[in-house]
Amino acid sequence: MKPNFLFQIVFLFIFTTSQAQIQKSPDYETAKVQAKNQNKDILIVLTGSEWCKPCVKMKKNVFENQEFIDYASQSFVIFEVNMPRNWDMNSKVYQDYAFFKEKYQTNALPSLILLDSDEQLKAVVSEKLTSFEKTMETLKKLK
Repeated sequence: MKPNFLFQIVFLFIFTTSQAQIQKSPDYETAKVQAKNQNKDILIVLTGSEWCKPCVKMKKNVFENQEFIDYASQSFVIFEVNMPRNWDMNSKVYQDYAFFKEKYQTNALPSLILLDSDEQLKAVVSEKLTSFEKTMETLKKLK
């Protein structure tokens, strides 16, 4: 087998078996502009996806589910605030977390904050987020 042909087979295998990932806005200001331009809601995700057990389950059961990825890409601009295990209170991530936590009165991780494209609050959801079915049901009702 020629090396180039082997490379093509390996690339095709990796490409076809890799799962699409959810697209996230790099910062909140960009998310606001994208939501306005695309006429989509803003979904702010407060998470600790590497250390918070419910956050890890939400990531695995919901955010890595292809049906959710497809729905979210059509419906939302996603801005994620993913808190690291060792918080640095001077970091941008912590400042974003503290801002959204206070503004929308949520103390739970994970939490989903749903805003319309004009930044008007639709809902804060912090329960049953580890269940794909419950999360989808909730988000579809709010949409």
